[in-house]
Formats: sequence, C-alpha cells, structure tokens
Amino acid sequence: MRLAGTVRLLSVLAVLFAGEQLGAQKKPAAIPAATGKAGTAQIAGVVLDSLNGRFLTGADVMIDGAKATVVTDSLGKFRIDSLPPGTYQVGVFHPLLDTLGLTLATKPFHIGPDSATFIVLAVPSAATIIHRACPVRPRAQGTSAVIGQVHDPETLLPVAGAEVSIAWSQIDVSKETGVRRTPHVVYDSTDATGAFRICGLPNSMQATLQAKRGKSVTAEIPIALGEEESELFARTLLLSRIDSGAKVGNATVSGRVVLEGAGTNAGSRVEVVGTDQVALTNDKGEFTMTKLPSGSQVLLARHLGFGAQTVAVDLTSRQAQRVTIKLPKFVAMIEPVVVNARRAANLDRVGFAQRKNTGQGYYISPDQLKDRHPSLVTDILRTVPGLRVTSSPDGDVVSSSRNVGLGDCVQYWVDDMPWQSAEPGDVNQFVNANEVVAVEVYQGSQVPAQFSRGMGNCTTIVLWTRFKIRDR
Repeated sequence: MRLAGTVRLLSVLAVLFAGEQLGAQKKPAAIPAATGKAGTAQIAGVVLDSLNGRFLTGADVMIDGAKATVVTDSLGKFRIDSLPPGTYQVGVFHPLLDTLGLTLATKPFHIGPDSATFIVLAVPSAATIIHRACPVRPRAQGTSAVIGQVHDPETLLPVAGAEVSIAWSQIDVSKETGVRRTPHVVYDSTDATGAFRICGLPNSMQATLQAKRGKSVTAEIPIALGEEESELFARTLLLSRIDSGAKVGNATVSGRVVLEGAGTNAGSRVEVVGTDQVALTNDKGEFTMTKLPSGSQVLLARHLGFGAQTVAVDLTSRQAQRVTIKLPKFVAMIEPVVVNARRAANLDRVGFAQRKNTGQGYYISPDQLKDRHPSLVTDILRTVPGLRVTSSPDGDVVSSSRNVGLGDCVQYWVDDMPWQSAEPGDVNQFVNANEVVAVEVYQGSQVPAQFSRGMGNCTTIVLWTRFKIRDR
C-alpha cells in the first residue's frame, strides 16, 4: 500500500471524528452577545496534535462557505463570529499535515441563527499513522517509521523517483561478543506525490536522513527516534534539481548563536556543511550568509570552550530563513570503557581503521589521546613526526618539515569535511582540543583520494571530533 492510498483512509478518520463532535451539538447552545450580531452564529474549536501530544499551533483554519481563514493560537484554538446561518465545512492546513500527506476536515454541517458550534479536530496518533502507512514486515527491526515528502526548493513541486535513505549504527555490548557494531541503511523511493515511507525501524536511535536523485543530494539531516514502542518522525526534504557540486546559489540564512553562560555571544563560527560558506558572529551573536545553494542543508556552529551544534535548515531563494543555535558549555568528562569502545566502532564506520591498516600516514587513536588533556589542537600535532608547530603573533602555525618548499601548504579536514578557514590558522580558535578523538596526518602523495582537494603535495591533517564520532 503506497502512502497516497493511506492518506485517504486517515482523512476519513479525521472527518468522522470531527463529524461526531458536530453531531453531539444538534441543539445549538445559546450564544452570548459577545459572539456576534443577533441572528448570526459562531464556529469555534481546537486542533490537537496527537502525534506529538500537544496543540497544533499556527495552523490555518479555512471555513468553507464563509470564505474566511483564521489561525490557531498557542492552545490550538480558533473562532470566527457573525456568520450567517447556512452550511459550512472546516478544513485545517499546516506544514505537519503536508509532510504526513494528511487532509484534516469536517463533513459539511449546518448552523442556525443565534447558535454556537464547537469542533475538535485531531492529527492522528503515531500508532494510527504507522498502522495505516506501513504494511506488516516479518523481518522488521521495530514498529517505528520515518515518513515525509521530497519537494523542489524553488517550485515546491513534488520530486518523484528520489531515493530516500535513513542510516544508523546499532552497537551491542555483551560478555560473549564484546562490542559489536552493525551499520544499517534502509531505502525508499518517492512516488508521484513526492511521498516516502521507511517502516519497520527500531526506536531509541540517532540516525541521518538523506534524499538523492541523480547528481543532486541533500545534506545528511540528523534525526532521532524516542523511547516509545512506536515512534514516528515526519520530515519534508528540499532536493534541488541542480548538481550538488554547486557550492553557491541564491538562498539566504541569518540567525543568532547563543553561548551558554557567556557574557558575549561574539566570535562564533557558522558554516554550511559541505560548502565553503563560513560566517563569524558579531557582538550580538548574529550572522548572515547569502548566495547559498538551495535545498535541505545543515548549519554547524562552533566556539572555543563550547560544544559544537548543528541545525537543519531548508534553504530556498523564495524566502530567507532565520535560525537560533544554542551552544552548551563544553565539559570534559571521565569516560567509561564502553564509550571508548563505541567511539572505536564509529571510527571504523568512517574508515579510520581501514586507512590505518594500509600503512600510509600517521594516526593517533582515542586510546592515545585519552590521557593527554591538550589545551590546543596544535598541542596534539606537536607530537606528530614530520610536522612543525611554530608560534606567531596570530597564533600557532603548522607546517611540514618533510615537504621541502611546500612547508606552508597544510590543509585540514574536520569530521570528514574540508575546513574552510575564516582566517589563517584558526583551527585552534574553534575546535576544542578535548573534543578531538582521533587524528590522521598524510604527507604529499600519501593523501587518500577522499581527502584530496587538488592542492598538489600538501600535508593533510584530518581531525575527528565527538561531534562526528558519537559515543551513543
């Protein structure tokens, strides 16, 4: 059963539920004077978000028959007064409903003069949506699901035939097998309406969601499923028609980075992951980035002494986006053995062990770093053979003592992404040394293809941090 067929079933449920509320009020209540003029009627109600256990705020409520639209308040309530007697129908529109592919509406109903009608409309629960959207799968790993839509960021039209994937790693620890990591990737393709559904997922997990078609691909959007037996995550992805190799476009994002407990919010670094776009915040923590590629992207914010944070953002030239990113104070903690084991497993996932086994390059593992407690990233690099760290008025400068004539040609990668410097040698200013869990260093021709940037025989330094090599 495709999701489009499920939408019709869920829409009927919503209509029937609303109709029952109306049927219970066949004898209209007396209408107070405040509801409108004598001889007119009132329609009021509330919209519930059963999926997330809250009110559906900011929803557009359309009263068909009155040509009127109102917006639900913070408690999901709406009201319209001074309606002439007649037949009406109430429909609700909200981005969540669009993502779920649902239509929320009542059956047509009649209101008389001097009457008040109250309506309750509800988004179905996660269990209800999953039951209708997902067929029974004998080899499913759970009863949770991720569903949504893929749209073009400029036209907002559905993108059919896109490949949507969710990736996660399941780590099991036992006396019999030790630490065992099992990577999982599950796929679906969007239908003619741009809808996708990935069913049979386990709950309580961290994962990434991505859409791809041809040479166009979205960023890996971080998602999380909670602890309930049947969890549902709904997300609309914006997938551009333009080759994802394009690093610029016409989209804009602005916002503010807030530092926990800090006297000032200035000097934070914000980058669009996978591009060369970097901005620094002003004294108020504000930033603006223009000429960005459209689509679902990820912003990464860093500040020395604070934990790195990401936020997903849907970029389009149709409308500038605004975000707020809060960075928590970085606190170094004593880590149990299981954390180090999980990190080793996650390093395997990004190919650290495989590259180490080739014998090319120099590697520093989590076990080698755990007792060092470095103050700066360059404190770690001082111990690497073939690297030279010298002090300058602008900070520490790392160069190669082996590549004669190319000593100043040093490029960085941080968490599998090329590091675009806002100013020379600024890694120490934005990457906490205690967040670094592993290091790779390559001289000249040793550089693996995945870390090559077409910069000749430069020295390449690859840093892996807790942001990428998660311990949970």
